[in-house]
Amino acid sequence: MKFLNIITSIALGMLLFLSCSSKAQNTNNKTEKMEIKNQEIVNVALMYIKDSEEARFEEYKKKGGAILNKYGGKIERIIKPKMLAEGELEMPDEIHFATYPSIEVFNKFNEDPEFIKIRNEYAIPALEDITIFTSRNTNFEFKKETGDKSKTYGVALIYFDEKEEAVKQFEEYHNEVCAIMPEFGAHFERFIAPFQSKGNVEQPDEIHRFYFDSMEGLQQMGGDKRMQALFPKRDAALKKLYFFIGEANL
Repeated sequence: MKFLNIITSIALGMLLFLSCSSKAQNTNNKTEKMEIKNQEIVNVALMYIKDSEEARFEEYKKKGGAILNKYGGKIERIIKPKMLAEGELEMPDEIHFATYPSIEVFNKFNEDPEFIKIRNEYAIPALEDITIFTSRNTNFEFKKETGDKSKTYGVALIYFDEKEEAVKQFEEYHNEVCAIMPEFGAHFERFIAPFQSKGNVEQPDEIHRFYFDSMEGLQQMGGDKRMQALFPKRDAALKKLYFFIGEANL
């Protein structure tokens, strides 16, 4: 029962991150024509590693990352999920976030003969499955902070409801939520919007990455009465959500 309560409070607390970006996110995805040329690209990959192939996959990350660096990109963050606090989905072994200066660089990297050779030799044999979301930054303005491997991380795949009133519902509690969250040690690292995908997992409208100073802070935020009063409006604005809690090994 204690473990169930922890998961429930985590899921409730996390959903309030959505409210702080509601207006920007819905406008960004629903009405604006995306212009991605010369913009930073963030590739998000859900990695499912075969049993006993961990060493081969580690070699892929090392060799592939070295080539990525030559193009001005980098593997920005790797999250190892420990639980799926919301939604029903097979939990990946790792979630990778890689950045590229532009879509042009992203395409050149993926067409690099040396990288293709490494991918075929190491990644393909080591992976059971993979889903990739190629994304760009949203137009939501926020204070970007950078955590470290000691923090508790959250990764949310967010699917907004198509009803028009969903945007209004988000806006109504937007300011209240954002005023409360800092009390619990919540920090934002990424708000991105996928524009293309490959794999078995449906492409979300948004992907959020954030961290908490402690697991206790995350649990306390989920149980806060002020936050709980906002849940009904939030819930009505969402179609689906996958929310991973985990640790960073990069």
